[in-house]
Amino acid sequence: MRRTTSLRVAGAVTLLALLAGCGGEGDGDGGGKPSADASSASADTTPVPTPEESETTPSLTAYDPPTRFESHGGFEAPGLGTVALDGTKAYYVSPGELVAWDLAGDEEIGTLTAETSWRHLPERDGTYKTVPYPPGLGTVDGKRYAVTAFPTSTKGSGSAGDSVGVEVVAMDADSGREAWRTKWDLPRSEDGYLVTYVAGVVGRTAIVVSHGEYRYPVTYGIDLVTHKETWSDTSFKAQLVQGTRVLGQKRGEEDVLTLAAVDGASGRGLWTGMEVPGESGADEGWTVKAFAPNRAWVAAPFGRAVVDSATGKDMQYEGFGERLHEIEKCVDDQLRTTFCAARTVKGAEISAYDRSGKRLWRVGGPSDDSGRKQMILRSAFHGAVYATFNEGVGAAIVLDGATGADKATDPGYAPLLANTSVGLTYGGGGRVDVYRAAR
Repeated sequence: MRRTTSLRVAGAVTLLALLAGCGGEGDGDGGGKPSADASSASADTTPVPTPEESETTPSLTAYDPPTRFESHGGFEAPGLGTVALDGTKAYYVSPGELVAWDLAGDEEIGTLTAETSWRHLPERDGTYKTVPYPPGLGTVDGKRYAVTAFPTSTKGSGSAGDSVGVEVVAMDADSGREAWRTKWDLPRSEDGYLVTYVAGVVGRTAIVVSHGEYRYPVTYGIDLVTHKETWSDTSFKAQLVQGTRVLGQKRGEEDVLTLAAVDGASGRGLWTGMEVPGESGADEGWTVKAFAPNRAWVAAPFGRAVVDSATGKDMQYEGFGERLHEIEKCVDDQLRTTFCAARTVKGAEISAYDRSGKRLWRVGGPSDDSGRKQMILRSAFHGAVYATFNEGVGAAIVLDGATGADKATDPGYAPLLANTSVGLTYGGGGRVDVYRAAR
């Protein structure tokens, strides 16, 4: 059961007034307080909200970048890997559902359900594998969509066996209502599980991936307007969309995997790069992640390399691929700098790289003799770096992205995902906590 906010438990008149005021902070009738004319017949028949029910959700204020966060609410989701943050809304995928959440009002504004729940498609341990991909977001002809993909399962009858397939669901991002859905069957296989996700959106094309325990990955291009398949590639597994390019794994002869890129609109191959480390087949574990607008990070092993998204060329960034200097996480601040966390022989290290690949600064690790506390990188946004210390809950700090110096020593929380209005963290137990920017 999803979290119920105070806006929902208030009476219907109160709810409408709150929504009309965009979650306003006033103390009048719109704030859920009883009318002064409590002796009227209408007041006698209307339940009076309790003080807890009457609370309103504080409005959101934009700071660029925010340096302090305060608790604001939250929602249930498998993890932040399934959440797309888009202004004051969040879209996320949970088992069998695509959900839109209004962060300002702290309430659900739309849910689309898979035709066949993926709970009916068990993995080896009896539970379906949740893939950490958020919905894809794209805008076509002025209309914004949130798009995801679900596995489908149809029970056979008579001599017909069970069948599985893929269902793509698109939500109108503004209203939270269904825009369209389409589905197709997959060839029979003895898969113990089926994985589907949307790797991203290129123009008017959603990039959809499907694979299984014994089923090689297939990537499809689905047109957001016609809802039709425009291309497919049975030897390519999409993992990252950057601009018009889609990066991922290309399976070649003898199942050798290489890093590759295709054009997102047509599926046309653009380049094939370095050989992928690890196992071949449908279950390989390495990933390609975003590093900067035109750079991608091959994340395994040891944070192996940063490559040019246009050519696949290894850019030879300092600190990558070193066995005693393992890059564990990189986050782009969506402005001009990328920050990476490394595990070294001398503890955690945080490094900053500009768009050219130059390392601007680093704190912690073997080169740092400043005596500063060891910090753990959480996220970054517009020149602010959010980090924590190993000192319990609330031990957080904001670093200046340009210099690495302390920027704010009392941020309240260090989010894992942030924009000008909110910060998100995973609270555990299937809950994402939302914090509003307060400074």
